[in-house]
Amino acid sequence: MATATTEREGDTLRVQGDLDFDSVATLWNETEPLFDSNPPARIDLQGVRHANSAGVALLVAWLGQVQRHRKSVIFVNTPAQMRAIIEVADLDTVLPLA
Repeated sequence: MATATTEREGDTLRVQGDLDFDSVATLWNETEPLFDSNPPARIDLQGVRHANSAGVALLVAWLGQVQRHRKSVIFVNTPAQMRAIIEVADLDTVLPLA
């Protein structure tokens, strides 16, 4: 089973591990309270080793949570694998990537 973790440093949420169908639901449940109380302004994906469309769906869900609070977020160090999925899904105009 794939695992992913997050670590909060100030206004940055650092994501590490695999963002796939096995890990995304657990990660969503773990981070939902964080996004409800004090959403991060920056999500650093440098530690993501592998991702598929479930990982991209998680980014979209996180973006929605942040926007619900009328705040903004930027995704940094997005792996090439995720960028390719984002472009194919035509989400590059939706997701704020650095």
